[in-house]
Amino acid sequence: MKRPLRIDSTLTAAFLAVAFMASGAPTTGDTPADFPYEVQFQVGDAQFAPGDNITITALRGTRDIITTNETYCVEGTYTLASTNEASLGFFATSANTNSTPVKARQMMDITKGTGTFRLIKTMGREGYLHVSFYNGNSFGGVYFGQGIWVLTNHNYSALNQVSRRANAEAVNAGVSGDPNAAIMEYLGKPVAPPADMDRAYSKKGLTKAVKLAAQNAGITLKKVSIEDSEFPFLVGIACQDGDWPKLRVELKKLSEYEYNGGTGSDTCNVFNLVPQRAFPPGSFQTIWRRLMLREMAFYEKFHANQ
Repeated sequence: MKRPLRIDSTLTAAFLAVAFMASGAPTTGDTPADFPYEVQFQVGDAQFAPGDNITITALRGTRDIITTNETYCVEGTYTLASTNEASLGFFATSANTNSTPVKARQMMDITKGTGTFRLIKTMGREGYLHVSFYNGNSFGGVYFGQGIWVLTNHNYSALNQVSRRANAEAVNAGVSGDPNAAIMEYLGKPVAPPADMDRAYSKKGLTKAVKLAAQNAGITLKKVSIEDSEFPFLVGIACQDGDWPKLRVELKKLSEYEYNGGTGSDTCNVFNLVPQRAFPPGSFQTIWRRLMLREMAFYEKFHANQ
């Protein structure tokens, strides 16, 4: 049976970005007194694996409305039944291409069973708030918010968002004609590997690193493939059911690399390991705009050949 494609929302790639402020936001602690306002909210889409659930019971903030540059504390209950352990994360889905590091207080580790959560985030930009389960990839969650920023459309997708944004930018720039041309203009040209590229980020280096991570995880990969049509090169792996969480832990330990999520399923995953510091100067925006589409395309091809 073909497993559903899951896009890891911790991968703050081209179109779905986790929106959090790294600086310039109000400084708050994590006590109730730091969030003096009760915030009214509406619940939007919610999708979960069988037996799982998340319920939002309270939302408080530094303002009584949801807006940028303010900080919010969400509380609720969860039931995790589909897996033995996972993480809960408080994020905002946005079409903005830029991202900032995930803060510790917006995530928590949980184990199978029922419990309560209290998570905190600062709104760096407008987006669709949600609390979701994560185990390398998102596997269920609930959206909530105010007004137009409550996600209630199950057909919301990164591709729809980039198409709208690309066409809007093209119109503003005076570009007309085939809508595909606007999208291509938005994505930019492929980034070539730098002339002085570290061997760690070559096809051979990435293959060696992934095999080392598998060895450290005590698993045997069914297949490793590298997509090297442009920089950064992407990694595709196929593994036995249940081995992906073990491999993911070891990938995060690789000192020369950065694993921040990817696209895939429990037995087939595509991801980037090349850290931002290795990107050629001035290429960051283009790389991240192209990265998710590249991962999705590579995943479809790689998975079809399993």
